[in-house]
Amino acid sequence: MINAWYHCGRCGSLFESSLGLDEERLCPECGRKPLIGTWPGEDAVSTEGKKEQPSFDKRGEASDEGGKRAVRKKRGKNTMMRIVVIWLIIMLLAVWNHQRIQGPRNDRETQSDAGKGNLAEGTLADERIALLAKALPDCHRALAGFLTGGTPEIRNQFVADPIGTAGKMAGFYRNNPFPSVDVNALKRIGQEPILVGDEWMIETRWQSPEGIAFDAVFRREGSVWKLDWEHFSRYSDYPWALFLAGEGSDEAEFRLLARNVAEGDKAEMTGSRLRFVLMSPVFGKAWETGMASPELVVDRLSDEGLLLQAAFQAKSEGTRLFGGTMAPMEPEGLARVRVRIKRGEFGGTRSFTLKKVVAGHWLGVDEPGFDLHKLKEDIFSVD
Repeated sequence: MINAWYHCGRCGSLFESSLGLDEERLCPECGRKPLIGTWPGEDAVSTEGKKEQPSFDKRGEASDEGGKRAVRKKRGKNTMMRIVVIWLIIMLLAVWNHQRIQGPRNDRETQSDAGKGNLAEGTLADERIALLAKALPDCHRALAGFLTGGTPEIRNQFVADPIGTAGKMAGFYRNNPFPSVDVNALKRIGQEPILVGDEWMIETRWQSPEGIAFDAVFRREGSVWKLDWEHFSRYSDYPWALFLAGEGSDEAEFRLLARNVAEGDKAEMTGSRLRFVLMSPVFGKAWETGMASPELVVDRLSDEGLLLQAAFQAKSEGTRLFGGTMAPMEPEGLARVRVRIKRGEFGGTRSFTLKKVVAGHWLGVDEPGFDLHKLKEDIFSVD
C-alpha cells in the first residue's frame, strides 16, 4: 500500500493516508473528513445522490438566515447605487448634448439679428462658401450671356430688374460704345459676398489677356443671379464729357470718380470748404480717367460735404463698403461716387454745382453706403 500526505481543510493538520480516492478517509486530529463543507455523518448518505452542503463559516459552521439577508441587503444597495450613478451620467450627457446643439443655433440667431451675419469678417465662413458655390455658376452665365447677346432684348434677360433697366440700357448705348470683351479669354480673379442693406450680392473681379480689368456685381432675383447693369456700365444719365460741354439737360445723375483737392496751407485743407473735382471712369482701365470737371466746392459740414469726406477717408484708409475685403481697383485718391450735378451759365461762362451725393459707390441701389446720421453725430455730439 502506497501512502501520501493530505491537508485537512477543517483544522489545517497534515496527515498520512493511503494514496487514492477514499470516501472514508478522516482527519486523525479533528475526526472529520478533510473535504471542505461536509460533516462526517453526511457521508453515509452521499452515495444515495445527496449533495454536500457548503459551509460559509471559516470554522465549518453553517451560515444563518440573518447572514443571507445581510448579503441580499448589501447587494440591493449596490444595485441601487449603480442605477443612480448610471442615471446621473445619462442626464449629464443629455444636458451637454443639448448645450452643444443650442449653442451654435443661438449664435446664428444673434448674428442674424445684430449684424445680419457679416460674412466678410469670417463669422459665417461655411455659409459664405455655400453662397458663392451656388451663385457663381449663375454669375458666369449672366455675364457671358450679356456680353455675347446680339440684341438688347437678349442682353436684357441677364440683368437685374430687366423692366426698369431696358429703357436706360437702350438710351445709354446710343451714346456709349458697347464693351468689346472676349468672353472665352476672361478669367475671374476675385469674388466675395457683400451685404448691401438687407440684400446679399456677389462682387467679382475679371481680367483678360489684353489687359482689360473690371468688376461686376450680381444680385439675386428669385433663385437666379443676374448682373447689376448700372454698376457694370457705370451708368450716368448722359455722357459726362458732353454734359461738361453744355449738352443735354441742365441737371443729371452721374457715376464718377471724385478726387479731393488739398492744396495750400493746413488751415485751408481743414477749413470749412471742401474742394474736389469729378472725373469719368474708363471701362476696363481703372487706372485711367476721362474728362475732369472744374474744381467744385461744398461746405464740409453740409450733408454732401460729410458724405464726400467719408468717401475720401474710406479710400485713404483702404476701407471697403458693405464688408468687402478686395483691394480697390482705382488708384489712391480716387473715390467712387454717384452724384447729381447742376450746370449753369452766366456771362458766357459755365458753372457746375453739386446738388446731391446719392451714394459712395456705383451699385444700382438706393443705399448710400455711409450713415449720414452717424457722421453728423460724430461731429456735432457734445460730450
